[in-house]
Amino acid sequence: MSENTMLKVEGINQYYGGSHILRNLGFESKIGEVTVVLGRNGVGKTTLLKSLMGVVPVKAGSITLDGHDITRATSYERVRRGVGYVPQGREIFNRLTVEENLRMGLASKPGGTAIPPELFELFPILKQFMHRRGGDLSGGQQQQLAIARALAAGPKLLMLDEPTEGIQPSIIKDIGRVIRMLA
Repeated sequence: MSENTMLKVEGINQYYGGSHILRNLGFESKIGEVTVVLGRNGVGKTTLLKSLMGVVPVKAGSITLDGHDITRATSYERVRRGVGYVPQGREIFNRLTVEENLRMGLASKPGGTAIPPELFELFPILKQFMHRRGGDLSGGQQQQLAIARALAAGPKLLMLDEPTEGIQPSIIKDIGRVIRMLA
């Protein structure tokens, strides 16, 4: 693994029942790069991200982050190591406020850790809606909240599953701007 490789995936295999979804998948992501996985519906993009996050255990292969093997690490251990994940469909906490959702992103940090102010520079609307319930936000605002929640812990690696699905073009541009700033 080269010195500037952040994520290395080797020989990942994943199954759903008898169906072999991921077959000996391997790639590297370097520090500062944006890596995109493209494919039609059902080819395993979400399965790959869930495997990388530890939501589903890989059947074979290895995942290395910054030179540390995280293949068998739990999801929360991966978060502590610096992996952020925004699942498809956002999965924010609808009944919690924007502030409470952002604090959930700090769960791996010591108690009392402040919400990073740069999140409100990236997504100004969230500061305006701090006391609004997540479920009362528009789809694009919920996506911004989901990304901000993942960024709250200060990840080294941010994985986004279908980040623009069902979102109006102006918010897609805002999300694209944020991703370029983070790269």
